[in-house]
Amino acid sequence: MSLAARLLLAFGLVAIIATAFVGLTLREASREIIEGGFAERIDAAHAGVRQQLAWEADALRDLLPPLCRHDTFVDKAHVELERAKGDPDAMDPGSRIALGRLVPSQAKALRLDELSLVAGDGSVLGAEDGARIGTRDKRLAELIQAPGGAPRLRPAKAGGEPSLEVHCALSRHGVTIGLVGARRIGPVLARIGEAYHVRLTAAREGELAPRSSEAEVVRVLHFAEIPGLDVVASVPRDPLRQALARLDRAIALTGATVLAIAVAMAVVLARSLSRPLVALARETREVMSGAPRRVEGRGGREIADLAAAFNATIDELAAMRKRLAATERIAARREVARQIAHEIKNPLAPIRAAVETLRRLRQRDDPAFDDYFAEATSTVLNEVHRIANIVTEFTQFARLPPPNLTPIDLVAVARGVVTLHAAPASGEATSGARLSSGAGATSGTGAPSPRVELVADPIPEVSADRDQLIQVLTNLVQNGLDAASAIRRDPRVSVTIGPLPNDRVRIVVRDNGPGVADDMVPRLFEPYATSKEKGTGLGLAIAQRIVFEHGGEITYRKAKKGGAVFEIWLPIAGPPLLEKPLGDTTVRPRPPDAPRS
Repeated sequence: MSLAARLLLAFGLVAIIATAFVGLTLREASREIIEGGFAERIDAAHAGVRQQLAWEADALRDLLPPLCRHDTFVDKAHVELERAKGDPDAMDPGSRIALGRLVPSQAKALRLDELSLVAGDGSVLGAEDGARIGTRDKRLAELIQAPGGAPRLRPAKAGGEPSLEVHCALSRHGVTIGLVGARRIGPVLARIGEAYHVRLTAAREGELAPRSSEAEVVRVLHFAEIPGLDVVASVPRDPLRQALARLDRAIALTGATVLAIAVAMAVVLARSLSRPLVALARETREVMSGAPRRVEGRGGREIADLAAAFNATIDELAAMRKRLAATERIAARREVARQIAHEIKNPLAPIRAAVETLRRLRQRDDPAFDDYFAEATSTVLNEVHRIANIVTEFTQFARLPPPNLTPIDLVAVARGVVTLHAAPASGEATSGARLSSGAGATSGTGAPSPRVELVADPIPEVSADRDQLIQVLTNLVQNGLDAASAIRRDPRVSVTIGPLPNDRVRIVVRDNGPGVADDMVPRLFEPYATSKEKGTGLGLAIAQRIVFEHGGEITYRKAKKGGAVFEIWLPIAGPPLLEKPLGDTTVRPRPPDAPRS
């Protein structure tokens, strides 16, 4: 993942997490505040209802007793009932009608919701509700027999509502008459609930107290001033949901804005950070594929420190490369000297034997001297020629020039080698070469298959030494033909070229011979390691050295169907960290003040 992508992801996550954290905290705090507001409104409504009911109770307590003591309306009703000897049914009908008309007006004057004029037996002589006149209510009869006093709660009847009820009674000459008045609590609750935006309803006797839910906040209020009165206070949660919905939209909008700002800042910061890093990476790739020159770090102290550390590393690597090259050449020369000494010992033995024999024959004036002289001198000359060849081949290995790097067409180079070796040796029936540009291509003719074929995919030009790569390919192709010709009448060698990842190319040389013996594989690329009757075994050693000095690798494996397979990997840009060829021991790091090319 690129630096810009990481910064975008990091800033985005920080913005999202911060917005979510702040938003959730703010949302929860808002919920608590609004819920607290609900509780405060209910508490305020509770206090208001208590105050109002206390006032109503005080007013009702002193409202009716004066009427029973000296009001002409009550006295007249008592006189009429006394004339009827306490029997409401025996009262004068006209008097009863007049009393029935007086009660509603009196109730209105006293602002009572209900007012009943009741005889001692519970008969209703007058009421604000005309339907109740003439009925008998046992509860009212018991009520007026009790002493008056503070208002009491009258529970709600079926379909009705609770009320505050007061009464007074007048008893003379064995006749009792009383007034029973009531004010409903519902209007008081409605008026106070509207003032505090709380719905207040009197709880019905025997009903379960409701509980708070997602739709509303509910609390049951108790009033010590009026025993038995319970009021259910409820506040709908709609304002809370609406407020939270608005808050959620605000948080989402704020989060989107913060995210956009964070992304913009990340883009700006990523560009400011990645631009010098990209430039440094580009210069680093140029260094790895070319001269070990210094890179410049721009964009901050850290990048400058990185560039300085990289430059120091490049300087050290270049110096180590130079020392390693010198060390390798010294080791190679030592190996050459050891191998030369070993190889020269073999021809020296017959030379010495021939010379000593000639000396003995000469000292004895042996007649066989002349006959043996020609044979001995021929042996000496042959062995001396052999020594000269050994010295020449080892000198060639020791003085192998460093690669002269130029852009070359590797496919064209391989095509030239294949064309050179495609013609069959004398006595073989096949001829011609097959050159194709893709796997599976054929010659397109009816001619027999060639000895050597080339299959190549498109690749870019490679920075390499043309002559040295021709030497490597020639050695591998010729070795393959020699090995296959030893056991087959149709020796074949296939050369395949194609691209590899990381800016590399691959060369595969495959033959249909017997392959390399298992005991030779560990020593395959060592000087003088060979299974041929003739030869010094320097071909693969030279090939490996050329490939290594080009910054590549060469490996061997045995083919699945028999034969040898050699694979070469070469970097397209040439060997890294080389300012000059390895043969030049004056390789130095690029000085800091050197001009750029």
